[in-house]
Amino acid sequence: MGNAMIALKTADEVKAVSAELARNTKTNLFRCLWAMQFESALRFGDAVKLTWDQFAEGKTHLTIKQEKTGKIHKVTITPAMRSIVQARREEAADRPNFDDYIFSLSDLRSKGQPVSHNAVLTEYGKCGRRAGFQDVGSHTPRKSKGRILFENGAPLEHITKLLGQANPASTLFYIGFTQETADTLSEEFSLGEEW
Repeated sequence: MGNAMIALKTADEVKAVSAELARNTKTNLFRCLWAMQFESALRFGDAVKLTWDQFAEGKTHLTIKQEKTGKIHKVTITPAMRSIVQARREEAADRPNFDDYIFSLSDLRSKGQPVSHNAVLTEYGKCGRRAGFQDVGSHTPRKSKGRILFENGAPLEHITKLLGQANPASTLFYIGFTQETADTLSEEFSLGEEW
């Protein structure tokens, strides 16, 4: 899938996939991970390795050494992120195999490790299709955050920093800004025939 994973364009689209993920009655992990990736704009590999102690009372930021770049990236802990962690804690209370990772399936097979990429791809893809979207994957929540910010006028440089990317050109490609998008903007903001 890779870069073929889509970026959803509205918060309602993100919530539609979240609602489908909520239908999983065995665990809230996938819905919580989806929401955490959107809220924090962290890459999948960094989000699944979040630990309980990173959200200890009094902490205001996550300090992440990005798996992909090796660079330090600082993320504000929002009330929504605390709520997501609390939902995972409530599930953890009933499961003895929770370890350090917030996003562990907490069963004997997981051995306390973060949820696997394949499990997430399967669940996100299935729920994305049920919500009416193709090519939803492990990058979709993060890409969607960037795309929605861009669609709502946030400066590209700010989005690039939020996503922890190296340059705005990469960010445009990542969030799905294509020639089709450029054409639509040109038509939408044209003076028209009566210039």
